[in-house]
Amino acid sequence: MKTLIIISTLLLSFSALALDRVNAEKLLQQRQLNLRAMEQSGSKLLLGEVTGAGLVLPADRVQVILVDQRAILKKEIESMDFSPVSGKLGDLDSFRVGGSYFTREDIRGVVVK
Repeated sequence: MKTLIIISTLLLSFSALALDRVNAEKLLQQRQLNLRAMEQSGSKLLLGEVTGAGLVLPADRVQVILVDQRAILKKEIESMDFSPVSGKLGDLDSFRVGGSYFTREDIRGVVVK
């Protein structure tokens, strides 16, 4: 019984951290951005933390970073720290926005050009 409760709690915790397309669209709409229009102009939504395709993406292609309850525009990012210094999203250690620091693990999705 304890095992079932623990597994259920973990599943709910992970699903709360997940970002799906509908939630991504809502975060973008709060910033007056339309995902469909962005996609029609050649942008692409990548969901999940920075894994898979995101590992090799140059960070300068990022237009929007989606974190828990916020869409962060590229122009709002004050600094990005990479290790090693490659400029690839997969090597991103942290980035700063308005005095707040975010790590790669905070990223739930990105919109890239």
